[in-house]
Amino acid sequence: MAWKSDQLNWKAFLLSGFFSFTLPFLGFAQDHYWWANNVGWDGQRFWGDYIIRAPRFLGPNALPIPRLGNGRIPNERSFAFSGNSHFATGDLTHNLALTGTYNLVPDVISFELYWVPVEHFTLSHDIKTERKTFHVFYNRRWASGDVYLHTLIQILKAEKHPLDLALRIGYRFPSSTMVGMARFTDAAGYYLDVSFGKKLIDGSLKLSLNGMGGIFVWQINQNAQNQNDAPLFGLGLNLEGKKWALSPVFRGYTGYLNNGDRPLALRLNGQIDLSYKWQLFGGVQKGFGDLLYNSVELGSKIRINAAP
Repeated sequence: MAWKSDQLNWKAFLLSGFFSFTLPFLGFAQDHYWWANNVGWDGQRFWGDYIIRAPRFLGPNALPIPRLGNGRIPNERSFAFSGNSHFATGDLTHNLALTGTYNLVPDVISFELYWVPVEHFTLSHDIKTERKTFHVFYNRRWASGDVYLHTLIQILKAEKHPLDLALRIGYRFPSSTMVGMARFTDAAGYYLDVSFGKKLIDGSLKLSLNGMGGIFVWQINQNAQNQNDAPLFGLGLNLEGKKWALSPVFRGYTGYLNNGDRPLALRLNGQIDLSYKWQLFGGVQKGFGDLLYNSVELGSKIRINAAP
């Protein structure tokens, strides 16, 4: 009966090899039971209620810090696009950003449209677990962001007053995807701020001090809170030559829930005019506080109505 013993040993060898190969994958299988155990599911609540709508637990484009204004509205009609890369432990993100500017009344009112049409991300298992991603979306890598509409109104101009002053009203349309991967919120939000610009040096080389202050509000629709309110602030310098500019800036906001809602950023912006209509721009950014990402941006802007 030795041949039966050999058959049994052969089958045991095959089964052992099969399970040795598959068990590591089965051990990391993300199904409903994995997610329920991860978030402590009560058996009733919607999966989206467990995702924390705060910058620390979302993608870099979900609740970005608004850019620092300089007290002047853009007197141009332009279109800009840029490529962005964001780096954090366990999260590598690349995205395209589009910006359109339309000056309705020169020196009075202007509109700006901003959108991240596509975002590609790679997340570690630990980050997905920390952000309580829903198992259905566990292996997704692509997302699309919300649309922002800014209305900019000139309040004061330095030609007649000590400084430039401009009002910005920003609204976020809930149009994003991949909420289940904790990439975006797909919820409304808005911010209201006033920016200023004060010339310190005005010659062939110009230097100005810029700042902003206001409020940033976004919907979270969780438990007893429907929204988070955050003071918004920023301060920077702008060094400008004939065809170039450099701007170190510091920006941030501080939410009142203190649940990862207090991002800060130090950024260096640069731009160079290649012609009256074509401009290259870029920036590097270091995140602090609840902003875990360091970022790099490179883009181009085309001025449609620019003239010498």
